[in-house]
Amino acid sequence: MATDAAAPAPALEGSEEGAALCLITGAQLFTPQPCGEERAILIGGGKILGLLSPEQAADLAAALPVQQLDASGLLAVPGFIDLHVHVCGGGGEAGPASRTPEAVLSQLLRAGITTVVGVTGTDSVSRSQENLVAKVQGLAADGITALHWCGAYRLPPATATGSVQRDLCLLESCVGVGEVAVSDHRGSAPSPEELARLALDARVGGMLSEKAGLVHCHMGPGAAGLQLLRAALAAAGGDMPIATFHPTHMGRSERLVQQGEGWLCDGGSLDVTCSPPEECKAALNRWRAAGVPLNSVTVSTDAYGSLPVFDERGKLVQYDVADPGEMLRFLRATVLGGGWPLERVLPLMTSNPARILKLPGKGRLAVGCDADVLLLEPATLELRYAFARGQLVLTPEWVRGGMFERGPGIRPRRPGAR
Repeated sequence: MATDAAAPAPALEGSEEGAALCLITGAQLFTPQPCGEERAILIGGGKILGLLSPEQAADLAAALPVQQLDASGLLAVPGFIDLHVHVCGGGGEAGPASRTPEAVLSQLLRAGITTVVGVTGTDSVSRSQENLVAKVQGLAADGITALHWCGAYRLPPATATGSVQRDLCLLESCVGVGEVAVSDHRGSAPSPEELARLALDARVGGMLSEKAGLVHCHMGPGAAGLQLLRAALAAAGGDMPIATFHPTHMGRSERLVQQGEGWLCDGGSLDVTCSPPEECKAALNRWRAAGVPLNSVTVSTDAYGSLPVFDERGKLVQYDVADPGEMLRFLRATVLGGGWPLERVLPLMTSNPARILKLPGKGRLAVGCDADVLLLEPATLELRYAFARGQLVLTPEWVRGGMFERGPGIRPRRPGAR
């Protein structure tokens, strides 16, 4: 296949010009659970239209114009859902020059991320809500699914429409509020009562909009940890479900890992940043060994967010930026190096976040779901092909880029193109 960035994307092998259907054959399916028999994936209109037997696939290909991709020897898995990405960039803790770069489409796709949920963080001054909404709209126009959390570290939360409920009801991409900083000196030290009011506001907004309506909490290194969220639940009168909060960075300390075990046992959900992978694996191994159900655990990258390190006096001593590629690296480290079965790890980045965020068409290879499909090498879990919303966006030779992306192997999206 040609790699000229200006050339049109090549047709798949065996395709006919103008074919509206695509058939992926020969791959071993993880839906994310392993499929015990061979099935071809029929894609059309951005959706998975069927999971066909080899005989059905052959009959279809003989009867209709269909693009075909022979994926023999590869694994087919759902596209990754990363619910914590600083799509507009983050940082700023070391001044304006330390603001991190914004998300890049080709980098997300090379990481296997086909659904992204954008956040702002410490800086809610230069990283405005309007900028956040425009960025996710741009990513959506580029072909992936892009959503966002309104708000930032501080309370009261920054919103685009004037309130959390209005953002949830009026902005299609808004799924909840976050990341709200708890037990972190960069936040606004919210009280249990403030967190309770915010959570009730988000919960009602979720009801009105038929969305998740969660509060995504950045858990800092402070001593209180999840106790502050438990106090907020009590301040709400004890009637608000524990799963209204979805705390993140839960692998950062032994205290949080220990508290997370009880949180999960009580019906809560939580998120673990997958970098560094050793930290994330340690938390998951502890919960798994304790018999804690992991169906309410998600992993995310914190991509494009800053990675500051402060000393005991609060002085910034180290600074870096998070990489979206950590999702694939975590998968490899946990399955190939950690002894976890693939079907135990995949839900953390596919079906679990889809269910928690109330995205029924995401996170699974099933009829009627969005056609977000990754094809991986079994021995290395290297990503070979990716489909997002039914469109081929990555092959071994090229990857889709944003309109202004340039470089070897990048095919920039053209104005007006899907």
